[in-house]
Amino acid sequence: MGTQTEIVRLIREKKADYVLALIPNHPTLHAQVKNWFDKARADNFEGITVDHDRRLEKAHRPR
Repeated sequence: MGTQTEIVRLIREKKADYVLALIPNHPTLHAQVKNWFDKARADNFEGITVDHDRRLEKAHRPR
């Protein structure tokens, strides 16, 4: 299917929304995302538009 970067590029070309999972081998990115959410939460998400969707795919299990 391609690299994560290629996948995101294709999704964005279609103007779709997406969420990508962060896995333990990306500690810097994980820290950056955590810091962003910590700040947003502390500011009560003011000025930030949020939305959510939850899907559970039983065919994909963590290793």
